[in-house]
Amino acid sequence: MENAITALISSAETGDGSAAPEIYLTREPIDPDYQRSLSGRYWMIGEYQDDGTLSAILASRSLSGESIQLPPNVQAAIENQSQGEFRTASTGPDSEQLRVLARPVILPNGRSVVMVAAADVAEQRRDIRRFTLISTLLMLLVSGGVVGAIFWQVRNGLRPLFTLQQKVADIREGRAEKVDGTYPSEIAPLADELNTLINHNKDVVERARTHVSNLAHGLKTPLAVLQNEAKSSKSGLSDIVKRQTETMKRQVDHHLHRARAAARGQAIGVITPIEDTIIPIARTMERIYRDKDIDFDIDIAKGLVFRGEKRDLDEMAGNLLDNASKWTKSKIRVLAFPSDDDETQIVFHVEDNGPGLEKDEYEEALKRGARLDETTPGTGFGLPIVDDLARAYKGTLSLGRAGIGGLAVTLRLPGRVEKGV
Repeated sequence: MENAITALISSAETGDGSAAPEIYLTREPIDPDYQRSLSGRYWMIGEYQDDGTLSAILASRSLSGESIQLPPNVQAAIENQSQGEFRTASTGPDSEQLRVLARPVILPNGRSVVMVAAADVAEQRRDIRRFTLISTLLMLLVSGGVVGAIFWQVRNGLRPLFTLQQKVADIREGRAEKVDGTYPSEIAPLADELNTLINHNKDVVERARTHVSNLAHGLKTPLAVLQNEAKSSKSGLSDIVKRQTETMKRQVDHHLHRARAAARGQAIGVITPIEDTIIPIARTMERIYRDKDIDFDIDIAKGLVFRGEKRDLDEMAGNLLDNASKWTKSKIRVLAFPSDDDETQIVFHVEDNGPGLEKDEYEEALKRGARLDETTPGTGFGLPIVDDLARAYKGTLSLGRAGIGGLAVTLRLPGRVEKGV
C-alpha cells in the first residue's frame, strides 16, 4: 500500500484548466489486482466534501465506481495536519474489511487531496493462518522428533541396565547362576560385583551347612553315650536320664534342622518342581497307611515350582501328608496353585476328613513337642518343623477347617509357574 501511494504521488499531474483534466495520472500502479473489479486491492485520490464524505477524483477500476470512506477521526487529523500517513480500518465496496493507508497531499496548484490505498484483510488473515498452521505443524514435527530422539537415546543408554535387571531376576528365579553378557565400561564393574556377591552368598550358605553338620555330630555323640548308659542301668535315675536325653535329642534335631533351613532359605537361584515332589510322597503314604485305603485327590497346577531346596520341600510336604494320613478316615485332598494376590508365591493346601481341631487348638498344635492326642504315634514336631521351614523361606503356615470335614493346612511359599517344567 505504501508503494501504491508512492506511485500515485510520483505519477499525479495537474492540468492548466484548459483541455487537460485538473488532475490526472501519467501512469497507474501496475498491480493487476487494481484492474480487477472488487479484487480486494484498491487505490483512490479523493477530497472531502462539505458534508464530510470523501469524494473520489481518481480511483482504481477495482472499486467499480465506489469510494473508500475514512473514519471521522482520520478526517479531523488530515484537516489539522497536511503531512504524515494515517493507518486505519474501513469497509470496502463488497462489504469486506479493509486495512487503509491514507496520506494527505497538496498538489502544485494548491489543491488538497487524500491519496488512499486499501487491501482486504481476509487475504492477510489467510496468510497468517497458513503461516500459523505451517509453523505449528513444523514445531510439532520438530518437537516430536526431539522427544523421539531423547526417548531413543535414553532407552538405548539404559538398555544395559534393563538387561542387567533381567539377568539378576533370572538368578533370583533360578534360571541362571551368574550375571553373564557384555556390558559398557560404566556398568561392567557392577556386574562383576554382583557375581562376587552371589558367589560369596553361596560360600556363606555352604559354610553354615558345614558348621551345622559339625555341631550335629558334636552333640549327638555325647547324647548317644548317655542314652546307652541309661539303657544299661535299671535304676530310677536312668529312666529320668533316658527321658531327658530323648527330649534333648529331639530339641537338638529340631534346632539343627531349623538352622539348616535358615541357611538354605538364603540360597539364590534354586527351584524345585512341585509335582515331582508331591506325587512320590503321596504314593509312599499310600503304602505306609495301606490299612486305611486312603483316597488321595491331588490337583497341582502345571509348571508350578518352589523357589528353594528340594530337601526342604520334601520335609514340609512329607510332614503335612504324614500328619493328614495319621488322622484321616479315608480321604486326603492336596491342592497346589499360584497365589492370586502375590505372583511371587504359591499355595500348598492339604485337607483330610479326620476329626480336625478346634480353633483354640490351632496355636497349641504349632508348639514344638505338643501332642494333642497321646494315643496317636508321633513326636509333636511335624507341624512346628513345617512352620519353621516356611518362615525360613519368608512363607506362612495356617490351620483351618477342611471342606471335607477335618483339618486344613495352608502353606504359602515363594514360587511361580515355570513354562516348560
